[in-house]
Amino acid sequence: DQFGKDDKYFGICTLMATLPGLPMFGHGQFEGFSEKYGMEYRKAYWNEPVDSALVQRHEHQVCPLLHRRALFAGVDRFLLYDFFTENGDVNEDVFAFSNALGTDRALVVYHNRFADTRGWVRTSVGFSVKTAQGRQLVQQTLAQGLDLTPGKEKFVLYRDQISGLQYIQTCQSLIENGLYLELGAYQCRVFLDFQEITDDAAHSYRKVYEHLGGRGVPDIGEALKELLLQPVLLPFQQ
Repeated sequence: DQFGKDDKYFGICTLMATLPGLPMFGHGQFEGFSEKYGMEYRKAYWNEPVDSALVQRHEHQVCPLLHRRALFAGVDRFLLYDFFTENGDVNEDVFAFSNALGTDRALVVYHNRFADTRGWVRTSVGFSVKTAQGRQLVQQTLAQGLDLTPGKEKFVLYRDQISGLQYIQTCQSLIENGLYLELGAYQCRVFLDFQEITDDAAHSYRKVYEHLGGRGVPDIGEALKELLLQPVLLPFQQ
């Protein structure tokens, strides 16, 4: 009732499924039921139909995240980030945070406003750490949160859980500038399956990175094959 059944609601659900702590869903929430249950209820009093489209979207967007709760539940490697717009201001309507478990890493970004925005996830908000001199306020970069390796020949592949698209970025670009994102109204991005790759002697990954220009594709490996086979594919298509 509060958030509706569209993008804002699923943005809130995504935050609930990916933030540390215990996510709690109400009875009938996935099915779209509206009856408010009391502790004394033995059965439902309303005869409500199941919203099959709502269930399917939960199964596509929320359930895969709940299956990976171990990645999101801890606090030891959790970082909350500022979202810097093009004019240097911080957009407080954007929630951005990363977490990690072992070598598995995740970055979640959600725009909680009916508007468009664009900018960079670059540095975390300040947080307190215990040192020999007492507690100090420190910040970390996105590259530190994702544990990226510096180097001009280092690339990182990652996939957006919601769209299913895979992206490629240079580690050096993420280290120096952070991640640039354009977000629509109530848009949510959940980046998972981070994988670092060292480019080969033919600079294959550099070529596919420059060819895509930040766009996502279903599979970076297939995009690389198509790029390498362009001398054959283009004449064949003509």
